[in-house]
Amino acid sequence: MKCTSYITLGALFAAITVVAQDFSGSGQIFILNSTSLGGATPADRVGCLDSTGAVTLDNCATFTKLSSYPLTISSEVGNCTFADSSQPANTDNVYGANSYAWHCLDDYAATTSDQLYTVKGFTYPFLCHGDIDCYYDIKLIPSSDATAPVWSYVWGSRQTSVPAGHTKVMWYWNKTS
Repeated sequence: MKCTSYITLGALFAAITVVAQDFSGSGQIFILNSTSLGGATPADRVGCLDSTGAVTLDNCATFTKLSSYPLTISSEVGNCTFADSSQPANTDNVYGANSYAWHCLDDYAATTSDQLYTVKGFTYPFLCHGDIDCYYDIKLIPSSDATAPVWSYVWGSRQTSVPAGHTKVMWYWNKTS
């Protein structure tokens, strides 16, 4: 019985394929309405990021990942960051006073704190940032021509999920070249 369990477990691990994540070159960032790192797929797409970094239904920008230091991404507008204090803060979140919306701007010098990355072993290239933070916070699921801000997902003991009326989402790298 014990031997059969080990054989079954071994067969299960053998069937799992680790896919190398290609987060390089140029691509679009899709917004996925999912919180399952193991189960989310591009079919969960509810929008994408436009060239300013805002969430849009289908006005998807092309972003380019720098191949050298600081390994950040930019759109045709410029470098992208969560550190632009001119952008709206996520004040619905208990911890959001200093959590600014993702934004791309032409006069911003990106730093390593603006890096995005993927984690080896995910089925798809989901984009993470900071200390293994692979989730983001949006207030509105996009519709028609409207855009909305997207924030880094922040939480703590006083607020363990996104604020009421917000949606916790993931970013998917849709490589185009």
